[in-house]
Amino acid sequence: MTHLEKLMQAVRRLQWKLTLSYTTVTLGALLVSILILTVLMLSTIFIPYDMAPKEMWVQAANEQAVPIARMLLSESPPNMDGIAELVNYSDAARFESLDLMRFGNVALYIRATADIEMLIFDPNGSLLGRTGFPAFSGPGQKFDPSTIPKLESPLQAALAGVQDADRLVSSGGPGEAWGVAVPVFDSVEGSDRLLGAVAYVLKSMPTDDEIISHTVKLVSGSILLFLVAAGIMGTIFGHFTARGMVKRLERLSDATDAWSQGDFSQFIHDSNGDEISQLAGRMDSMAGQLQNLLKRRQEMAISEERNRLARELHDSAKQQALAASFQLGTAITLYEREPQSAKQHLLEADNLVDSVRKELTDLIYELRPPTQNGSDFVQTLNDYTTEWAHQNEIDVNVNVEGYKELKLEIEGALYRIVQEALANIARHSSAGSADVSLVYGSEAVTLTIVDDGRGFDINEQHNGMGLHSMQERAESLSGDFVIESGLGHGTRISVTMPAA
Repeated sequence: MTHLEKLMQAVRRLQWKLTLSYTTVTLGALLVSILILTVLMLSTIFIPYDMAPKEMWVQAANEQAVPIARMLLSESPPNMDGIAELVNYSDAARFESLDLMRFGNVALYIRATADIEMLIFDPNGSLLGRTGFPAFSGPGQKFDPSTIPKLESPLQAALAGVQDADRLVSSGGPGEAWGVAVPVFDSVEGSDRLLGAVAYVLKSMPTDDEIISHTVKLVSGSILLFLVAAGIMGTIFGHFTARGMVKRLERLSDATDAWSQGDFSQFIHDSNGDEISQLAGRMDSMAGQLQNLLKRRQEMAISEERNRLARELHDSAKQQALAASFQLGTAITLYEREPQSAKQHLLEADNLVDSVRKELTDLIYELRPPTQNGSDFVQTLNDYTTEWAHQNEIDVNVNVEGYKELKLEIEGALYRIVQEALANIARHSSAGSADVSLVYGSEAVTLTIVDDGRGFDINEQHNGMGLHSMQERAESLSGDFVIESGLGHGTRISVTMPAA
């Protein structure tokens, strides 16, 4: 394996994938942080008190206030109500400057505010409207501009029709007032008739301390924005990283669910090469081993069943056949000397042969498939219990509720359990009657077998394999096996198996 292959194999590991993901998030966050700090450093954060050129103030007044003032002053007499509303318009008290950052239609900027007072004059210098004063009912009286610092010179220039920004703006120092005045001309083309003037008094320009405080708030907000952006980036990267991992873990979960139900044919097949892939490979190997183990267990079960049948034949049919042979030999010996005694031995031999027939019939029923001759399961079960009752002289009552066709392996297991349970009743219980109940539900089928025999202590060990065989049959198909019994109280066997 080359160094490049080793490197690629390491990168494919889950540990490195998560590390690279977190590194990407960190680098992205640092990149945004550096970008914001760079823009802030390259911008004019400490705005000087003359934060905008004089031409800007004149242009702003001509664009925002002069068109409306021209319309109001051109009326005869001037529209005093409109003038009063204009001078008290709230947005006239703020101005904006210095865009720090812009993303499409989203802009990050520094905005400064000042206490602005607006005044409107007629051509003669009479005051028609002023911010914060009651509305005038008619043309105002002559106004003395010297009462307002920084306004006298710009107002005289505006009333003289001057349009030079240097003369229309009177700037002060930090924290001092500013004065701005612009002339208002008639809107008729080619007319230079002066209608009046619009003046602004910026009473309190922001100082350096105020700007620094505002900048700190701006940076704090930027940091918060950065944290939100970093969180969103982390969420996106984490989502895409985790989604692939979750899908792989879901495949693990689906496979283990199938294995828990005994289906080991489903494998995971994860080839990413990281730790999850290694786990999936080991689990696939485990599933294969379990499948082989179950196969060997089934082979062992078949061998045990054969041994059980051989033991049954040896312990019952063979011994009874041997006893019948002894009785026949004795009868032949006594036939001429003691005919009556020979007859008794023949009768005993006949009973033994009948017992052998019954034992062989039981074994044949155990080996015969339950759907023989094309009959349905319930009919086959009724036929078997009827013949068993006739052979063993034990009454059997069969009750079936809500019958529906099941898979062959489920019906076969239920049939074998009934056979084994009835065989145990015939051999060991000395019962006079038995009840077999089969109830089909939407998700499960329940088999109940009850006898009125002598019962037994379920806590004691028993050498027979009947009960163990019934339990194994039920559990091999994800069913439940419950047995209840007591000395002198009969026996009850309940088996619940999934219908699917």
